[in-house]
Amino acid sequence: IWSLADEMRLVDYIADKHSKVGDGTNFTRTFWNNAALHMAAGPVPEGAPKMADSCQSKWSRIMFKVVDKLSNTSGVSYDFEKGANIDDEGETMWMDYISKNPNAKAFKNKGWLHFEKLQGVIP
Repeated sequence: IWSLADEMRLVDYIADKHSKVGDGTNFTRTFWNNAALHMAAGPVPEGAPKMADSCQSKWSRIMFKVVDKLSNTSGVSYDFEKGANIDDEGETMWMDYISKNPNAKAFKNKGWLHFEKLQGVIP
């Protein structure tokens, strides 16, 4: 189980350390071991301890690419707080978009907390 605080702590670590290691977003095993140590050194994480594998797995599930694509889609005005901010007029366009991009559904009227912080991390 990852609480929002746990996720934010991992994202902060990645944003801070990404330029020092790895190739793009292909971080080394040492990076993930250090991320796990970082998680263990802070406030007690929720659920099971955050080991290197769980940190790497969480990172692979983070939604940046989905939100980045959405924010760069023609006709969509993405907002960090309101997401795509779809009203009744945009509903048809939205339904067409999510039929091709189902992972974006959660961002219809809700932004993604980590998007701005990770813009410099993910190419």
